[in-house]
Parts: sequence; structure tokens; C-alpha cells
Amino acid sequence: MPYAGFRAFIDAHDDFLILSHLDPDGDAIGSSLGLDWALRSLGKSVTVANESPVPANLRFLPGSSEVRLARDVPGPSRSVFVLDCSSVDRVGTAALALIAPDAQVACVDHHAGSDGFGNPRLVNVDASATAELIYEILEDYGIPITPEIAAALYAGIASDTGAFRFRNTTPRVLRLAARLVERGADPSRTADSLFGRKSPAGLRVLGLALASLESRAGGLVSALTISRAMFDQAQAAPEDADGIVQYAQGVYGARVGVLIQETAPGEVRISFRSDGTVDVNLVAGRFGGGGHRNAAGARLRGELGVVRESVLQAVEQAVNGGPPAPRG
Repeated sequence: MPYAGFRAFIDAHDDFLILSHLDPDGDAIGSSLGLDWALRSLGKSVTVANESPVPANLRFLPGSSEVRLARDVPGPSRSVFVLDCSSVDRVGTAALALIAPDAQVACVDHHAGSDGFGNPRLVNVDASATAELIYEILEDYGIPITPEIAAALYAGIASDTGAFRFRNTTPRVLRLAARLVERGADPSRTADSLFGRKSPAGLRVLGLALASLESRAGGLVSALTISRAMFDQAQAAPEDADGIVQYAQGVYGARVGVLIQETAPGEVRISFRSDGTVDVNLVAGRFGGGGHRNAAGARLRGELGVVRESVLQAVEQAVNGGPPAPRG
């Protein structure tokens, strides 16, 4: 059974560190907090840390204020959960430094192309979200699903299924979502927080991003770009741009939507979304990133215009049926 190793791992340690990927989404934070509440219910000492701050739309989750920036956490730790990461270095530089050389690292993930790290390890690419796998581990262990755990895991699933709109919305995950609602998750509040609200700064930067809309490959690719000057004009931070990529992917006729953000001088963050006909995980992987077939991302160093053109050429080639274009 894939869960027996997790029972032994949990029973063998009293102190845990929980990490997930940098630029965390709802699944990364929801999975981390759901596991955090569960381990605490067993009397364990737990630290949840991330390279990046918790996005504003996830701060409604119980315990989110306790998630610490990795750079502020003393380390290293010898018992670590790494969640929602296909490779351990996806946690980021500061978070990676928190893992002791002799640490036991448990991996729970649902991404394709996982590099095999972790012992114990549970990777299931058919799962809608890592939160779904955390639920299975807790259920096997016999840990009761409290309202706090339910809220966190439901948010993870709702996030990675796009509010149950994406192709990974299966009968199984809908039944699981119903069980989480029965145990205290609030679908209305979750959907409103994840998808229905934006800060004034978020709306201002959205307007500027929409004005940058361009099409490639005869309309099969739609791209939005946000420069540092646009962030400054909107008095916004990169986290205010969360979710904007969906507007690019939502253009009629577009198979792939791309959001290109200059998050700092010389640093560019790319978000990809696909309608399912193009594997954007392969495109992101060409630039050192990763994710899923329909949603992926990458971080690159370089001048915004140069990076943007290189990325869009790669997407155009992928849409046209060829391999992603080489970087450069």
C-alpha cells in the first residue's frame, strides 16, 4: 500500500517542516495547511514555510497567517514534507536550505515528469490536485477531517480544477469535494476568495495587462505582458496579477494563453494555460519550469522583451505541432 510509508514516517518524528513550490497556488497552500492541521491534531510540532508570501486570495484559510517565509525559518530540518513539487528544487533556494543533508523527505505530488525524489513518496498524475492525495493519506491514517482541514483541502482542489471547470474534474473529485463540504468547507466563500475578488491594485494592473493583449499563430496563442513600469503605474505587486493568465487563455480561438510578468529588474515570470490540446508543461520545462499539461509556469532571468519573444516563439512552435523552440 502506498500509504504505509507515510504512517511510519509520521509516527517516527515529532517535528515536521512542510514546504511547497515557490509562487504557491491554492493547491500548494491548501495541501500544506490541511496537512499542518492534521499533524498538529496528533500532537506534532509543525512549521509551514514557503519561498514566497501566501497570495492574498488564500489568506482566508485557517492557519494561513502562520505560514512563514523560508528565509525567516531557522533550519535545517530532518523530517520534511515537500508537496506539489515534481522536483525538490522547486521549493526555491531559501526553502531548499532548510532541508538537512540527512533529512528524510516525504513527497506528495500529482505532476507529470516527477524526478523520483522522496521516501515515502506518493505521486499520482491522475489526481486532480495534491490536496486529493493528502486527503487519502489522512483517511488511511484515520485522522478525523476537521473543518479547518476540510477548508484547506477543498481550496486546493477548487484551485487546481478551476472551480471544477477544468478537464481534471472527475466524478471521484466531485464526490471528495462533497465530503469536504459535509465536514465544514464553505464552497461559496472559497469560490469568492479564489476567483471572485480582486484588490484595487489588482484591477488596475488587470486593465493595463488587458490593453497589452496580442495574438500569435493566427489567434491560437494569446499573450498578456506586464512590465515593471506597469506594476508601478498600477501601484501593484506581482501577487496582484494572480489569475490574470486566465483572461489570455479565455480569448475565443486561443489554444494557449500566456502571461509574461517582469517581477523585478532582469527577472521574468511566465504563466501558461492550455485548453488541453497543447502540453504547456513541455514548453515550461524548456525554460526550467514545469507544472501540468494544461497549466505550467517558469521563471527566467533576462531582459523582458528578449525573454518574451523567446517564450512566444516556443509556444507558437508547440501549437503548430513541433517541439518547443530552443531558448535563446
